[in-house]
Amino acid sequence: MGKEKAASKDKAKAKPNENAAAPAQDYTYKSANPGDTASTKGLLDDGVVQAFEDAGFGEDHKMSNFKLVLGTIACILALVAQFWPHPLKPMPFPESRPLLLVCCVSYFFLSFALQLITTFYEKDTILYTMPPASTSAFWAALKDRRVVVSTVLPRFSIDYTLSVALTDLTGKAIEGETYEQVMKLTDYFEENGTFHEEWFMDDVDHVISIVSSKVKKGQ
Repeated sequence: MGKEKAASKDKAKAKPNENAAAPAQDYTYKSANPGDTASTKGLLDDGVVQAFEDAGFGEDHKMSNFKLVLGTIACILALVAQFWPHPLKPMPFPESRPLLLVCCVSYFFLSFALQLITTFYEKDTILYTMPPASTSAFWAALKDRRVVVSTVLPRFSIDYTLSVALTDLTGKAIEGETYEQVMKLTDYFEENGTFHEEWFMDDVDHVISIVSSKVKKGQ
């Protein structure tokens, strides 16, 4: 796989025939700063999410919606503390001290809860999915599964680890159904930071196929 991609890169960089008509540019390559791990991981994560969506896995928004609800409540508490009972005539201090105390303490606990969810529950997770659609090629093997996708890219490393964990329909992890694939950045990025997303998404599709095949064999 790496040799074929390297050959494709060399062909792409080869000097074109001056007499030949310029090929139509139907694909815009994305790019990232080779030294910026965060932006590089962001590009890769977006590609992973897109690959799963293209494969028929709809995103499960329950956790995102729950976090949005907590964040919205925290914002409302901040507005209440600032403007209650009327935006043009808020409660003066020190009369507002009990209200401020309640709002500030509640805001702290909501923010703390969001931080706990991000740090200890989601960790490196970038995607929670529903079971694949009935039109998906993976429906037969994974129709009773949900997928949790996590990724890791250590700073200054070229090893991007893609982890696919399967759960049942209630979200409970299934023992022994976690799969990892280490992918080299040098297979998808040129020296100037150009990202060959189509190569990367092909490999993510291959990982999904491997997971589906292993589940099918175990059924």
